[in-house]
Amino acid sequence: MMNLLALLVDRAKPLTLRQVRQELGKQYPDSDEAARAAFERDKAALREMGIPIETKTLGGDAAGEVTYWVNRSNYELSDLRLTEEERAALQLAVATVHLGAQHGEEALWKLGGERILGKASMSVNIGLVDKNMNVITDAVMKRKTLNFEYKGEKRQVDPYGMLSRNGFWYIIGFDHLRRDKRVFRVDRIEGLVLAGEARAFKTPVDFDVAAAVPTEKQMLAAGDSEVTTAVVLVDASLAAGVRREFGESSVIRDRDDGSVEFAIPCANLDGFRLWLFAMVESAEVLEPQSVRDQVVQWLENLAAGK
Repeated sequence: MMNLLALLVDRAKPLTLRQVRQELGKQYPDSDEAARAAFERDKAALREMGIPIETKTLGGDAAGEVTYWVNRSNYELSDLRLTEEERAALQLAVATVHLGAQHGEEALWKLGGERILGKASMSVNIGLVDKNMNVITDAVMKRKTLNFEYKGEKRQVDPYGMLSRNGFWYIIGFDHLRRDKRVFRVDRIEGLVLAGEARAFKTPVDFDVAAAVPTEKQMLAAGDSEVTTAVVLVDASLAAGVRREFGESSVIRDRDDGSVEFAIPCANLDGFRLWLFAMVESAEVLEPQSVRDQVVQWLENLAAGK
């Protein structure tokens, strides 16, 4: 699908389906009927993403043939005048906290990311693209009750909202099994999520999605690791944000170059890993040695594709 989009954007002239099939090789089946069906599915999916595919019926010798193209100016966002550093940060954010691969690629495309960032994208594969995300986000917007299995139990949940925190997506809503408000981590849902009819419930007027999910500091502290705190050196460029998130009580020492040593909770090692890697080379674990060794192991696993 993204290959089709790239082709229709790249070509100066509209293309017929025959020309699209020639350009994209084996992406579409050899059978004309099957190729047409696959092309129509891709076209519909792109339109659902908000990308307008324009058409024109030819005349003359090619009378009746339809050509297709994408006018980039019709769906691109206007230039936000982001610096290269800001675009790199945006690309890292998309890589680290995915709403879904298509949404992330679309957002970067709309911001001109593929043209600005010539170097290979820095990304940490943390498995945040979830097969259920489209169903869940649609249910939140349209107030559909969700049915899914979680920790071995069948749940029926009215989803009040969603929130991304510490690299994971959460559903916050009313759990009919527990008869109370509950928080569910999307990647821990077992199997497929099914949605009911629209407007099945009302979201409480006083609902605060941010307050419903633990803060990053609380999440990093909630774990069973024997080591509960790590000393992390954060570069000057990111130190202010870490200071705001974890508070002045977490500051161990301000260095002359603007970098800061922080005491960061690490009892939740998975959460700590995601928090640390989101800063790429701008953060370093100083101690204890056991946590430093764990970071090295994580990096070796990533390099090996594990």
